[in-house]
Amino acid sequence: MFGKSSIIIKDQSKFSFDYVPKVLVHRESQMGELTMLFRPVVESGMSETAFLTGNVGSGKTATAKRFCSDMMEYCAKNNIPMDYVLVNCRQKNTESSILLQLVRHFDPGFPDRGFSTAEMMRTFRASISKSKKRFVIILDEVDVLFKKGIGDLIYQLSRFNEDSSGNKLSVSMILISQEYVLDRLDEASLSSFKRSNTVRFRPYDRDEIRSILQSRAEECLKEGTYDDGILDLLADASCEYGDARFAIDLLDKTARIAESKDLGHIDAEDVRAAKAMIYSVVTETKLQSLDANRLLTLLAISRSIRNKPYITIEASEKTYAIACEEYDYPARKHTQYFTYIKDLEKNGLIKIVKIFGDDSKAPTSMISVPDIPSKVLADKIVEILEEIL
Repeated sequence: MFGKSSIIIKDQSKFSFDYVPKVLVHRESQMGELTMLFRPVVESGMSETAFLTGNVGSGKTATAKRFCSDMMEYCAKNNIPMDYVLVNCRQKNTESSILLQLVRHFDPGFPDRGFSTAEMMRTFRASISKSKKRFVIILDEVDVLFKKGIGDLIYQLSRFNEDSSGNKLSVSMILISQEYVLDRLDEASLSSFKRSNTVRFRPYDRDEIRSILQSRAEECLKEGTYDDGILDLLADASCEYGDARFAIDLLDKTARIAESKDLGHIDAEDVRAAKAMIYSVVTETKLQSLDANRLLTLLAISRSIRNKPYITIEASEKTYAIACEEYDYPARKHTQYFTYIKDLEKNGLIKIVKIFGDDSKAPTSMISVPDIPSKVLADKIVEILEEIL
């Protein structure tokens, strides 16, 4: 069972949210800002701070990890001792648990009981001093600390640069949060965390999501198991959130579904099944709220689009006429049919996307059904139509 080799997935590990690609697509600007802020750390051993803020899946954590890894690599080549540690404050949400992770970065065998936070802070300070490294602490989801009322730890760490013997320590900090939290710092901490050191991450747009999916597919999937249409459909299915994590998770689920079918390639129905598994806006309530005209329109679309990423409105309209004849229901004219299409799009049941052909200068309006397998959708609609017609 487990010994069977994969025919689609080349490297499953690179679907993990912990995996950070060597090059982060569309985060070059943020990497540049961090490079500018932390240049004094590398060049003269100063201490710096940065605050990264943006929505879920906008690349904050990946950028911080990629930046620190690249900075470590540069320092190693230039014989500069440098290191970093990332603490997820949602998982480690007490002063003692955070300090324990910091101490264990230098001493993995440090006991988890028997030491106060003050003793662990001293131990961590001593470890930094002994290592003589330029050190960066990344506190991810740091807003959790403020909600729990333990923001004082940030102040203690931000004032870490002078040890008791007067030796200068280079301890920098990167705070990461969806929410803007600098206004929650006290005045003493704000002197270390400059508002101008805020690096903002906007949500990815559709084309950026498409680029991220292509980059990850090249790393994770075998050549020839997917095509551009599949990547386009995946991008359409996930772009409304601007969330790269969601898009990568959708790609992962899609590949697994295709793998289980043993056909050796990913098709459009695999994408729709994966989206329905993660999150689908197509509900029974939504379908039951539609009248016969819109149900027949959606039935025509679901039948026409089977195993295809997209179809033209004209193609769906031909199937609509056949569906109306099947149910002995009068088919409406093109203008009215187009109104039904727009209504279905407003309800989130379909998407209208503009696609350029190989030799066309003007885009063609195409219909996409990213949220549910077309056969499942057609079967649900038939059940409702049989009740009302």
